[in-house]
Amino acid sequence: MRFPIRSSFIVPLFLFLFAGCSEPLPPNATWTGTMTLVDGKQLPFHFTLNLADEQATGFFVNGDERTAIPEIRHSGDSLAFIFSEYRSAMLGIWDGTTWRGNFYRYRKDTAKNAFEASPTSRIVSPSDQDTPHAYALVGTYRVFQESKDGIDTTQTATFWTRGDSVFGTIIAADGDLGLFAGTQDGDNVTLSRFTGWQASVLELRRDALAWRALLYGRSGRPQAFLLEPRPKGSAAVLGGPQTRVKRPKQPFPFSGITINGDTVRSTDERFKGKALLIDIMGTWCHNCMDAAPLLQDLYRTYGPQGFEVVALSFEISDDPALGRKNLALYKDRYGITFTVLFCGSTNEKYTASQLHAYLDDFGAYPTTLFIDRSGRVRELHVGFRGPGTGDIYQQQVQDYHTVVQRMLR
Repeated sequence: MRFPIRSSFIVPLFLFLFAGCSEPLPPNATWTGTMTLVDGKQLPFHFTLNLADEQATGFFVNGDERTAIPEIRHSGDSLAFIFSEYRSAMLGIWDGTTWRGNFYRYRKDTAKNAFEASPTSRIVSPSDQDTPHAYALVGTYRVFQESKDGIDTTQTATFWTRGDSVFGTIIAADGDLGLFAGTQDGDNVTLSRFTGWQASVLELRRDALAWRALLYGRSGRPQAFLLEPRPKGSAAVLGGPQTRVKRPKQPFPFSGITINGDTVRSTDERFKGKALLIDIMGTWCHNCMDAAPLLQDLYRTYGPQGFEVVALSFEISDDPALGRKNLALYKDRYGITFTVLFCGSTNEKYTASQLHAYLDDFGAYPTTLFIDRSGRVRELHVGFRGPGTGDIYQQQVQDYHTVVQRMLR
């Protein structure tokens, strides 16, 4: 099996898989650990791991969210999690009590973050008993983010509580940062998120009616924000890409390669007279993954009425074999039965001819096109707001169903 990264990955993984043995890895356990982010910030993370079955399985746990670990390899006291879609891996050694190693992100300059994790009796669940605070982090907020161009005011944030836990996210035009979970201690709130693809800590401190925040990632400087309250329910973003179809009365052409290596085109007989949802995505994109269950539900519900879903995937790498492998992982993870096509990488070499030639101001993954039976693009949605946005996500689910029903009528 070909690894989705440069040859520098092969040597450390080879050494891990043939390391010596100590107390064996527990066959089925829950784990808790920490990863070192920028400025030494410690990110807590949790996962479940089942090594007892023929094919090892596991899930990262973030609040109520479960994210499948795509590839797990273990031999002796070595354990590796592989994220080929993101071109990264967690490689570590088990010393009998603790799994220690590094998270590697393979790009032109390989970056790494140290981590350690140990089995625990259980992952602590949120308490059902509310914890009173003089000023709780709850509701919708306008986000003021410091940037090289000044202050960005296009984002919003939403937070809610359940028992002693705080949940929420920051929302931009192209999607959200995913569900953060944590707790509030007086005027301070610490939230975190770890899914393999994402690793972030969000720290907030109350400042009168506002909150000052720092977002820590794997590398780079922490991002600074100021959050000011907005009226209830007012969580729409205030800017971002205004993507438009250049020729809305003409068909939107597409082509790509299936997992089996077959070429599929928009002109194929199977799409004639059908209403289509075209999802421009990538398996490296967490907002795209948040959208996958909804797209599958739409296809299952409306497919018998003449509705098709086609995902056009633009990957980090333009290697067709790797792209097809990543799409297979994506389909297996979400039980996808609609058409998924590999269309190259996000490099301009591929996006210029397939996307920018037909869309003005394209810049967000996912971007979703709703096309009626005549081939005309009726609606276009930029980005996707995942479950971390709470009620916004639920409204978006309803909106997608409404648009498809209208196209079919």
